[in-house]
Amino acid sequence: MIGNIFDLLVVNPMTNILLLLYGLLGQSFVLSIIVLTLIIRLVTLPLTFKQQVSAAKMAAMQPRIKEIQEKYKSDPAKQQAEMRKIGFSPLGGCLPLVIQFPVLIGLYQAIVRTLSLTPLSLLELGRYVYDFLPNLSQLVPINGIFLGFMDLGSTNHAASFYAIPIIVVVTTWWSSKVMQTPSTDPTAAQTNQMMTMTMPLMIGFFSLSTPIGLGIYWIASNLIGALQYYVTKPRMDAIKAQYAAEATTAAPLSSAKGGVDGSKAISAPPRAKVKVKSTGRINQSASRKDQEKGK
Repeated sequence: MIGNIFDLLVVNPMTNILLLLYGLLGQSFVLSIIVLTLIIRLVTLPLTFKQQVSAAKMAAMQPRIKEIQEKYKSDPAKQQAEMRKIGFSPLGGCLPLVIQFPVLIGLYQAIVRTLSLTPLSLLELGRYVYDFLPNLSQLVPINGIFLGFMDLGSTNHAASFYAIPIIVVVTTWWSSKVMQTPSTDPTAAQTNQMMTMTMPLMIGFFSLSTPIGLGIYWIASNLIGALQYYVTKPRMDAIKAQYAAEATTAAPLSSAKGGVDGSKAISAPPRAKVKVKSTGRINQSASRKDQEKGK
């Protein structure tokens, strides 16, 4: 049921857009992949920008976050409350990625479906072509030959001397390096560095068993993503400077007066000084008592 809804809303539209672009761009499937990747990147640009803003905010807040974690390490509930006060949201940077993930999966399935790797998949492709779009069915099967010798539907990368997987690894590493948000936290910085090295290798290894056409998509997505980053970089730099200034001017927790929760310490009220005035009458009665005791 869920798979049918996903096909209906995501995969089928992308499949038909690929075929439509293929017909408009001189039946070049490589150009069709690049243009569709550009369209998807532009549509998801607000989500990508929101993710980058969230990452910049978290990076600027790291000193404050570490101070709160250290101060309230014995009180998790209070720690979470203080985190919310400063606007800390661990899911703020993940949510845009979660939303984009189905789109990327849909594009992957659309490319594989349109390439029609087997005769059976070629027959099934006809079921997904929209009837109201003219002449799309006449474009099937598509011409998947690139540069005269690379079959975009083939998984035999040896024929191209593994050029596409190598370019996938290089562009993935470069785009990750370019778009990485610096962190003042040593642990986070080490994690980012490790991800920058391992993710390109993982995607490159995965591309060895996928069609060459999908590798073209990864390359185009990496290059377009880096280009988007450079276009939005001035705005991002201004946002980073703003968050850095806010983090610098924020009062440190150590300056809070009182107990752990920043409230003023409760102290005992000062003792009132009572002044006793002596009178002559009191002194006279006291002297009489003393004389009677002496007797």
